[in-house]
Amino acid sequence: MEDPKPASLEFEFATTTTLHGISRVAERRGVRGKAPWVIVLLALGGIYAAVTFDRIRAFIRFEASTSVIVNFVPKLDFPAVTVCNYNRFMSSKIQEKDKKHVKNLIRVYDDFEGDDEDSVDDWDDFYSDDSFNYAEFAYATGYSLERSMHTCKWKGAKCGVENFTEFYSPSYGLCYTFTSRGNQTLPGIGNGLQLVLDIEENEYTETEQGNTEAGIKFAIHPRTESPEMDTTGLSAPPGFHTFVSIRQTHHQNLHKPWGVCGINKAYQQDPTNYNRLTCLSDCQAFAITDNCSCQLFGTLQADGVPLCNITQLPCTKKALELHRAKMAEDICDCPVSCDYFTYEPTISMARYPSKSVLQSSVGFYASRENASLYDEEYTARSLVYLDVYYNELSTTTYKQVEDLPFTALLGELGGQLGLFLGASIITAVEFIDYLMRRIKRLFVKKEAPKVTEVRAFEME
Repeated sequence: MEDPKPASLEFEFATTTTLHGISRVAERRGVRGKAPWVIVLLALGGIYAAVTFDRIRAFIRFEASTSVIVNFVPKLDFPAVTVCNYNRFMSSKIQEKDKKHVKNLIRVYDDFEGDDEDSVDDWDDFYSDDSFNYAEFAYATGYSLERSMHTCKWKGAKCGVENFTEFYSPSYGLCYTFTSRGNQTLPGIGNGLQLVLDIEENEYTETEQGNTEAGIKFAIHPRTESPEMDTTGLSAPPGFHTFVSIRQTHHQNLHKPWGVCGINKAYQQDPTNYNRLTCLSDCQAFAITDNCSCQLFGTLQADGVPLCNITQLPCTKKALELHRAKMAEDICDCPVSCDYFTYEPTISMARYPSKSVLQSSVGFYASRENASLYDEEYTARSLVYLDVYYNELSTTTYKQVEDLPFTALLGELGGQLGLFLGASIITAVEFIDYLMRRIKRLFVKKEAPKVTEVRAFEME
């Protein structure tokens, strides 16, 4: 008897593979036996193809969602608190020869976009006075924390001007930043920073073209970031106790293509402390530096670039106008930060001081400098009580997450493949093994005739 013909590789693969259904097609005889299984395989394969297309399309949309997590902790890092006076220049500190410049300084630093230069007194004389040093003038005539601070408490303990650092804002003059470098361990009033400041309204020199308000401008920000008083600043009016209850919020954003976060290294920012608002301010400062070869006092301090003097202010005005006109083109490229903290405030107020304590307050201030000023009316009109504290020791984290990460895509496609066809990675390895064996047999068949011809020649 002749040996039975060996089974083909295709039949062997079909009957041994882990891909369910193919073995049924191979083992059945006739069209009636094979047709049902072929239909089932085609139908399930089509469903799997549709599911695969849908999942891949969802993946390449790179969509993200935001999860909100609230963590309660035993202590929280206290943020930096920056305070400014709405008045930039104190009248009693201004020398007679400089008084003519105050109004123009307020005008030019507050509104570079203004086109009505006739409203500025002695404009040509103001611009031509290159002997006037704005930086020296600003520091000499600025708001003094040492003189105006009546009370400073940090977690109930006394603090003072030594716990503050100076910061200059073109819009608000000399400001002071409190950096506790400590934690708040108890929530509520009296467990954070408490300040009583005198705004010295009788010293105000602001005009209708400057700051028309009276009070304290303050900002709450991470200790590693410079305050952006014009964008994140809040106000505390005189004659009131301003309670500022804060919550720490942590933002974690995704890079492209899922999100839009990133950094801009062009403006000399530390990547670990990147901040979008600071980036925009630095971009504006560089626009002035590039066009005028100087930098405005109180903006980004670039190494080797001198401060703009009075004669260079027309150039800075034109540079800012050009920069603002191009802002719609996103010339600054300042994406949102990928990881940063904010402090969400809730503000409430009560009159301060009450009538029952006014008399004792006046007596308390009788021993201070300029004691004659501190009558009941002045005390009620000029004192600002600022109270900043955490209302609870918790952090709210807003975290962007990928809707369909690549690992999840693989898991979904693999799960659907197993569900509809019973296949897995092992099936792919089996198919590769089949292809290698098939290719090997093809080469063997091509070599076989050559061997036969050689043997025939030897027999002759």
